[in-house]
Amino acid sequence: MTSETGKKIGFGAMFSVAAVWFTTHAGAGFATGNQAWQYYGQYGVPGMILPLISMGILAVVLYEAMLMSQLIGARSYGDVMKYLFKPYDKLYLAFEVFYYCIVIAAVAGVVSAATGMVQEIVPINTMVATLLVGIILLVLIIFGADIVRDVATILGILIIVSGFTIYILGFLKNIDVVGVSISTLYAPSGWLIPLWRAIIYCSFQCVAIPAILACCEHLTTKKSIKGAAFIGFLMNGFGVALAVWMLVGWRDALFAAPAEVNAFKLPNLFICQQLGITFLFYFYKICLFCCLISTGVSCIFGIVARLENNIFKKSTGVMSNVIVKRILITVICILVCMCISSFGLTTIVMYGYKYCGYLALVCCVIPFLTIGHKKNKELLQSKNTCLINED
Repeated sequence: MTSETGKKIGFGAMFSVAAVWFTTHAGAGFATGNQAWQYYGQYGVPGMILPLISMGILAVVLYEAMLMSQLIGARSYGDVMKYLFKPYDKLYLAFEVFYYCIVIAAVAGVVSAATGMVQEIVPINTMVATLLVGIILLVLIIFGADIVRDVATILGILIIVSGFTIYILGFLKNIDVVGVSISTLYAPSGWLIPLWRAIIYCSFQCVAIPAILACCEHLTTKKSIKGAAFIGFLMNGFGVALAVWMLVGWRDALFAAPAEVNAFKLPNLFICQQLGITFLFYFYKICLFCCLISTGVSCIFGIVARLENNIFKKSTGVMSNVIVKRILITVICILVCMCISSFGLTTIVMYGYKYCGYLALVCCVIPFLTIGHKKNKELLQSKNTCLINED
């Protein structure tokens, strides 16, 4: 193998891990624009800068997590979290609590956003629309989970391409408003509150850790791990920043929109409609709905796969059937998410994600930046590691 070939393989390996981080990040809150507005856009100029700081911190956290995983030869995030908190191994359960809470909140957000889109198509009340979305999720999880997971990547690419098209066109459309904001240093809440919100945003995005650790086994050098973290920082940091720059340019239009339009719930869709490009509007709308459903299916199926072998172990009769257990767990998960979705996407993103962020800050971000960094350094100095090449 030539060094040139090695470089190509190395970049591809690093990019694939960074892409997993991005696709995990680009969920319902990101795809709708609600998340970018709540945590950055509404704060003006600070919100235009802080996505880079937030994602920079997360990149360091993910780097330490991937490095620890490779140093100890772990192949699951559970092993990494236990080693991180060793000798107090049971503290890893705090991350488990965070993970389940943030996934349930994310699915609840999916249900809320999809319900709103169903009501735009069919004039039915919220309860019926929510029930319809729940039934769609249930049917797909039971009969079509494999198909949905297979097309999830394609849907993700379509929503990213159409979303970034809207970001660029939307930004250029109101670039004068962005310019005024920058020249006047528009910061309605100052800088400290946006900075804290950016840290919380970074924290709840630690939901990407399990997926990242599950696919980074081919990164066998410190250099490749750093490369994956850096590429991920560029993709996620500038991706969020671009969305925020667009939203800042449209803030007056968002505030001026009639209450019944509820522009802040799905700001990306609102801005896309205002651009007047019919094809882009309907293409994005269809992609968004499909992406929301696929995200819900993937998240719930992940919970089902993790729980089906851990409950009803000693059950007999009907409850010993794995299909029955899957259906029961799926129904319970969907019902819980439907109940939470009644609070609305904006409330879920504002409060649900926030409190999950508080927990992740304590059980993940701070530990990896302190204890994790120290343990990784000691392992590297000991030379007794599972890395093939420590350069």
